[in-house]
Amino acid sequence: MRDGGTVYLKSDFEYDVINNPMPRGHKIAYDLGGYGGYQAIMWDEKNKTYYGASESREDGMAAGY
Repeated sequence: MRDGGTVYLKSDFEYDVINNPMPRGHKIAYDLGGYGGYQAIMWDEKNKTYYGASESREDGMAAGY
């Protein structure tokens, strides 16, 4: 969120997906280019293991040791 409450979506979401959160007070808007990829690593203290995630539509990977 960039302005304290508006969720910015890519323009290819179906209308029913966009319309669903609006009655609960969520503000929905579109952004035509402000998105990037991500890679993330999370340490799970309980299970003593790392979890990784990566944006599948971009190049790159999450890696840890």
